[in-house]
Amino acid sequence: MTKRLTLAEQVAGDARDKTLAQLVNQASTWDNRVAAQAILIWLRDHDTVSANDLRDQLPDIAGGVLAGTLRGMARSYLIHTGHYVPSTAPATKGHRVAVYRKRTDADRAEAA
Repeated sequence: MTKRLTLAEQVAGDARDKTLAQLVNQASTWDNRVAAQAILIWLRDHDTVSANDLRDQLPDIAGGVLAGTLRGMARSYLIHTGHYVPSTAPATKGHRVAVYRKRTDADRAEAA
């Protein structure tokens, strides 16, 4: 069962999503493709992926692209596991980071 968000949490989430969308839109196509490719390569050998897993593996890409790409891929290729881990990026001060897994045929059938 998912926790019901307060109005303040919903507003903060909307602002976060808008900011991520703006960052991804401002990033180059190269940044977005590198992030997506890294996610796909990581998932060949691992069951789950988060920004923590890939941050140190990537070349310098625009800020927010990795998180935005993960969230964007969650629309069709990834599924949120419902788990979070503390961010390892110093700038985030340990805020939580979502963990994703590859979407399976069973997930697609359930969503239909």
